[in-house]
Amino acid sequence: MANEHNALDIINDPKNRVTDAGNAGAGENGNDVGEPSGENKGVSRRNFLKFGGVAAAAATMAGAAGAGFAVGRSDDAYTGYGRTFQGGDQFFNREPFRCDVPVMMEPVGKVVRPEWTEYLFLRLRALVDIIKSGKWTPDMGVEALPGPVGDHYRARPGELEIMLESLQRNVKRAEAWKKGKNKRYALAGAYNMALRLGGMELPGHVQRIPEDPHDEHMRTGKPIPPEDWDYRGIWREKPMEFKSPKHASVLIKRMAHQFGMSLVGITKFDPRFMFKGVMRGMPDKGHYTWGDKVPEHWKSIIIFGVPMNWDGTYAAVGYSTSFDAYFRSRVAASLMERFIRELGYPARAQFPGSNYEIMMSPYVQLAGLGQYSRAGVVMVPELGANFRPAAIVTNIEFEYDKPIDVKMADFCKKCKICAEQCPSGAIPFDDEPQTVVRGFKRWKLNEEKCYQQWASGPTQDGLGCRVCIGVCPYSRKNTWIHAISREMEPRDPTGLVSQGLLAMQKNFFKFHEAEDYRSDWDGGKEASYHNPPWWMRAENFLEIEKDWEYHGME
Repeated sequence: MANEHNALDIINDPKNRVTDAGNAGAGENGNDVGEPSGENKGVSRRNFLKFGGVAAAAATMAGAAGAGFAVGRSDDAYTGYGRTFQGGDQFFNREPFRCDVPVMMEPVGKVVRPEWTEYLFLRLRALVDIIKSGKWTPDMGVEALPGPVGDHYRARPGELEIMLESLQRNVKRAEAWKKGKNKRYALAGAYNMALRLGGMELPGHVQRIPEDPHDEHMRTGKPIPPEDWDYRGIWREKPMEFKSPKHASVLIKRMAHQFGMSLVGITKFDPRFMFKGVMRGMPDKGHYTWGDKVPEHWKSIIIFGVPMNWDGTYAAVGYSTSFDAYFRSRVAASLMERFIRELGYPARAQFPGSNYEIMMSPYVQLAGLGQYSRAGVVMVPELGANFRPAAIVTNIEFEYDKPIDVKMADFCKKCKICAEQCPSGAIPFDDEPQTVVRGFKRWKLNEEKCYQQWASGPTQDGLGCRVCIGVCPYSRKNTWIHAISREMEPRDPTGLVSQGLLAMQKNFFKFHEAEDYRSDWDGGKEASYHNPPWWMRAENFLEIEKDWEYHGME
């Protein structure tokens, strides 16, 4: 976990310096004894050199390990997997692993576009609105639940009951927060809400970053179709022409890094992964009027992502947040959207929290950034699943990236740590992917169960858990051993490397019983994989009485 001292502090600390008295070749008074001669002159020159070589090699190894350890504990390493937010941090060479079809995206049946109700937060919001309106109450049963939300739950027996239980847990969580959780998690909660409310969720649909057509529709009451919104502010009579699609790709990727995007890939827009019945800027976000239309100018999609801070991710649940990465990815999306329009092309940002017309995971794979995992999210070589994506849709002609296969899914078959540690039981244990999802066979996260853990977690807003990301072996910081593992594992045809790494992970690190991650009022210990960092421990800075114990690794 992050330490108050960085690597330079450790190096410069006099306590850590090697003194002359500690040197192997020094005499009792600290002076050099010179070359030995005769039987009573100690070690021979030959043995001295031999032992000296061994000692030097050992010192080198120890130095490398010490440097790696120091770098791993340095706050510098927590800004992302590299040392900067900007540029050059997408360092894994994907070219040897390019493939034609992403893993778990080979169709096994008819590929079906997702309905808007398949987006958890859209159907959750719609369900709450129905209950608040009085049109339906839980005692009326799922058969009486009206509209597309009712159709969704009738097709998935048992899931409505899980969601209703989650809504009740939300109430209990809010009560626990008022009674005292707000003290223990005061700093973590303030950090989370600063990022969430400081530019993401402003009341009254005032200006946000990026600008959102839904806000504009709510302010004016007028429909804002994508043919208007995506072209807004373009002042050129015609777009600036690129020398070639390849030139366009090179420039946009460089600018993506410049704007703070750590990961970037580009692929063709595929309407199969666009929600039906969602179009921001239209009445009711297009739920009841948009249907399955696709804007004609949506030709290409730029996918990018930024890392979440490791401190909070390792200390999930109560000390973690996705909003640090959400905030940065939104800012970067806003800048890229404006940059593209300045060149004369339409652009429309797809960004967190619920501002999407598309499903992100398939596009992250198609753009060659990563692969599906057991936990149902996409992992990338540099960060595992510890990142958050956003996107820009445009009509620029690019040279598209191909998918990659770096054997992450093969590792998931053996690992199962995320399923073992999931406090809600939402992640499947199947050795092979078994569920057909809209025409593709893959592992399927049970969203209702996952959200139940969110609702009961010790956080201020009941959003997020992230235990599966924190414990994943791929979600390691960019230390030397992780860098070596990342390069060796996908190139090993025997599978021995992954077996060795997995054995190390399961034997060298402490894991909890999955239920330990739950809140104390929900039968858990409020455990974390690692203990929270020093800067999130409220008792270190605030006048409060610490009446809890930490249950993670230091």
